[in-house]
This record gives sequence, structure tokens and C-alpha cells, in this order.
Amino acid sequence: MPGTNIETARRALTIFYVLDTSGSMSGERIAKLNEAMNETVAILCDIAKNQADAEIKIAVMEFNSRCRWITPEGPKNANDFIWNDLRAGGLTELGEALDELDRKMTRSAFMASETGQYQPVVIFISDGAPTDSWEKSFEHLKNTNRWFQVATKIGIAFDTDTKVLSKAVGNSEAVIQTNNLEEFRRFIRFISVTASLVNGRSRLEEDLKSGADIVREAKGNMDKESEPEYFDPTTNPDPDTVGDPGSIWDTAGAGW
Repeated sequence: MPGTNIETARRALTIFYVLDTSGSMSGERIAKLNEAMNETVAILCDIAKNQADAEIKIAVMEFNSRCRWITPEGPKNANDFIWNDLRAGGLTELGEALDELDRKMTRSAFMASETGQYQPVVIFISDGAPTDSWEKSFEHLKNTNRWFQVATKIGIAFDTDTKVLSKAVGNSEAVIQTNNLEEFRRFIRFISVTASLVNGRSRLEEDLKSGADIVREAKGNMDKESEPEYFDPTTNPDPDTVGDPGSIWDTAGAGW
């Protein structure tokens, strides 16, 4: 009808954070993680306000001697998400976290959406080796969870080797390693923002990006600019974020 304002429904783009908050993350490490997440959430909120196609959602799980969803009711819209600082302590029980990710990364739980889903993002952040037998949980997640299989998976390893995270994300090139706290903070921010922008405009299968692609692009962005304003869609508009409403993710995961 003339004069009627019809708002096009946006598909969900969910970013999952799986965060190691074990005892080895105490002190400056957990402080820097909290700082990075505060910054990242603020930028994702700005992007969400200007993203024509994607409704950015955030799901956060911490793991130590147990695992706990910071978003127990499901992914929250970036505009509504408030970061509360985490504390570190306990062991590094990765297996339980993977089991819980498997339970919630389904159409009947956190991936429910009436408007469809973009390719989700899973970001693992850890500073040490697991203290449990996590491999069986990982194999089950990898082999049976369709959403995990199609997700863009990225690892950020602080002051530790990349062996475990490389296996978790399926590609050593999708893992960033650093022992510099400021670099650690920037990696979290740039990886998150790059993934949100890239995945939020991937509408065709050939456009989809792997975790390694995101890592390479994020590193390039870090080399060009020292601050996240580089990504600000209000000052650096990307015409590709507006266009064909069709998406291969409109029905992805139906019944998973």
C-alpha cells in the first residue's frame, strides 16, 4: 500500500565465543580479554546498526573447571549485549565446553531463527592445553553437528602453541598465536569485526570465507590501521552489504 513502510527482515549472523577462563588466564591476561571484549561488543553494536542484511547476535561461553554460558537464554542481539567482566580460575576442561556447544548449536536451541541464518562464526580463545580428554567430544561435534561443520572457525592462542586450537578449528592457518598482550587484545577485536562484516554479506556459496581467510584479512587490516575505525561502516560503507536478499543460509540447518 502507498505510504506503508515495510522493514525487510534480516537474517541472523551469530558469533560464538568459546573463552578459556582457567587459572592460567589470571591477572593481566583476563584483564586484557575483558578489555578486548568490551571494545569488540561496542564496535559490533555500531556495525549492527548499519548492517542492512545481517542481524548480528553474540553467544558467549566460558570454560575452566566447568563451562558456563554467559548468554544462557541464547544469542543476544549485539545492540542489547552488555559485557560483564569475567574472572579466571580452575582447570582447562575443554571437552565439556565442546559438548555444550554441540547441544546448543542446533536449530532447536541457539540457531533458531524465523528469518534464516548466515554462516555462523566460532572463535576459540585459550592460553594453554586442555586438562581433560577432550578429543572424543571434539570428534562427535565435528562429525555430527552440521552447524559446526559449516561455521567459520577461528582460534586465538595466547602464549601457547597452536596444536589444540588448530585441531579444533580444522586448519592451522585459522589460528593466530601471540605472547604480546596488546596484540592479543587487537587480534580479538579485528578478528571479530572482520568476521562480522565478511560473513554478513556472504550470500552465495562461492562467497563463503574460511577461518584462514578471515585471519589473513584481519591481519591485513591490522597492518593498515591501528584503530577499529577502519571497519566503521558509517565512514567506510561497503556497497556489497546491500543487495540481493537471497541467501543460501535462508534454509540452512533446517531440522538440524
